[in-house]
Amino acid sequence: MAIGWGNLNGAITSNVYRAQDKPWYRLGHGIVLAYIAIGWLCSLSFFLLLRKENARRDAGQRDEVLEGVDNPNANDKNGHFKDVQEAGLEKGDQWSGFRYTL
Repeated sequence: MAIGWGNLNGAITSNVYRAQDKPWYRLGHGIVLAYIAIGWLCSLSFFLLLRKENARRDAGQRDEVLEGVDNPNANDKNGHFKDVQEAGLEKGDQWSGFRYTL
């Protein structure tokens, strides 16, 4: 996604720095600043969504059912596993013990 966004940025930017706009190139600089603002907003949104997901995991909303463990937060829809290691290996970053970081 980031690579595609960068390629799109390069393709558009190379066409908005027009000779008639020199020496200030307001159109080109404005578009580049808009891309930067969009990037910051996307990064902030991503950070907030990851923080929200980590809070859900901390609250136990993503807990799996483990054999021999009585966990009132465990939910059938999160899967049934023999132990924590099996859950982590099978679910990867979807495992309830995984925390996202930036």
